[in-house]
Amino acid sequence: MKHSIKIIFGKEQVNKFLSDVPFSEDEKTINEKEYQFETQSELDAFLKGVNETVGWLECYIVEGAAV
Repeated sequence: MKHSIKIIFGKEQVNKFLSDVPFSEDEKTINEKEYQFETQSELDAFLKGVNETVGWLECYIVEGAAV
């Protein structure tokens, strides 16, 4: 069974969603993203990463960084 999640990106679009204001088709295409994962563990790891970015405007992934 696949696990999926839909995320809305963008401050204005999040506010619209929380206020039950419908999105235009362009907003849906640009600001709504759906991700699918094979396992719940993959989904959980993805969500942890997304939650770590909340509040930041930008990030850069340094290749080869030790975990």
